[in-house]
Amino acid sequence: MLVTLNDADNLSACLVKYKNGKFISQHENFDITSVETSKEQIPVVVLLKGYGIITKNCDTNKDIISRVTGDENIFLWNFDYKGHISFVRIEQVEKFLKKIEKGQNKIIGIECLSNDADEQTLENRITQIIKEKFSTRNIVKPSTYSSRLTMMLFNKIKLPFLMLILIILIANTFISQNLSNAYSENNTKLLTLQKQHGQISNITQQKRQAIAGYSKNLPIKIAFACDRIAIVTPEPITLSELSVQPLAKPFETGKEPKLNENRIYISGYTHNYENISEYISNLEKEKFIKKLTLTSVTQDNKTNIFNFKINIDIK
Repeated sequence: MLVTLNDADNLSACLVKYKNGKFISQHENFDITSVETSKEQIPVVVLLKGYGIITKNCDTNKDIISRVTGDENIFLWNFDYKGHISFVRIEQVEKFLKKIEKGQNKIIGIECLSNDADEQTLENRITQIIKEKFSTRNIVKPSTYSSRLTMMLFNKIKLPFLMLILIILIANTFISQNLSNAYSENNTKLLTLQKQHGQISNITQQKRQAIAGYSKNLPIKIAFACDRIAIVTPEPITLSELSVQPLAKPFETGKEPKLNENRIYISGYTHNYENISEYISNLEKEKFIKKLTLTSVTQDNKTNIFNFKINIDIK
């Protein structure tokens, strides 16, 4: 089921049925409330996109990623093959997820999609998720969605399935001990090699100074600035970089690290230049912004996508 969040209170859904490795039907404008009376026990994969779904580059937004993945009770999140993370607050989607499970349906997987995900991406993700969720490894490992899937399959094949699980668990008991011993041995060897090559203490004094002074002179909280920048971002725009007070230049031995103090850098892309103008207008209304400069806008001749960069000075 593809659920598109139109705003804080409205959503639209598309139900895609998958059977025997093939997509057999697709229902646009699907009424989610109809699943509350469903009598057929079916595993459901929910893909989320639209309002409130935020996508960040993993390499340039490590602080945000750490905050998002640090508490599973606040955010739903997942990584994609492009090196991005997409996430949404659980409170925003919790209400309609409960509606889906009022019937016989059981949610076995939830993923957030970036706003530029196309139909092919949707099909690929559904296929991949179903393959992952129905693997033996996922059925036997302890988690909320895997246990639901196990019960659904158990109701269909009963005793043969239970016997298979018992055999797998018994085999896993013996195999896991051998793997654990091998892992401990290899880990000891790896630590020894790392010590020999001086790779354990790779954080230099300069880097510690940079980390300590990262937010020292910033007049606002970093989390607040990032949240506001994300909130006012128009839906058609995808942000690829959000850097707060990055290094002004690479580390130099014996010199104190120099930061671009009170400066934020933003990069992103969109299919329409007017979206960039709207974004700039939204940002200029924020009280913590002293000066905003659109430093570059380029258009890809093949995709017609506009790539842009914005520099922000903080008050």
